Amino acid sequence: MEGIAVLGSLLFILIIIVSCGFEFYELYQVRRELEEGSRSGNHILFPRHHYADLHRRNYYTPSLPGSAGRTFRVKREDQPLRCEVCHQDDCFEVPTGYCTRCEHYTL
Repeated sequence: MEGIAVLGSLLFILIIIVSCGFEFYELYQVRRELEEGSRSGNHILFPRHHYADLHRRNYYTPSLPGSAGRTFRVKREDQPLRCEVCHQDDCFEVPTGYCTRCEHYTL
């Protein structure tokens, strides 16, 4: 029974190593083709810090006082289409935001 566990874990490690090897080899091939100029299109591999800077520029919002560093950005503000308590729309009045089922106002 212990032998099967050892063989299984060795097989798992082998699969991980082979899959990582294929990924790195593919990256190596793409970079080499880009350097030689034989690859066309905009398949450019940027370093990881480039993507982090893009993310920070597009999605970072400065933290508000008292928020303990947690931030989020509201992308759009729409009128609710259903009740936030019972999550149903059959008894929900959209113009007033009132649900007659649970007697709750959704603002």
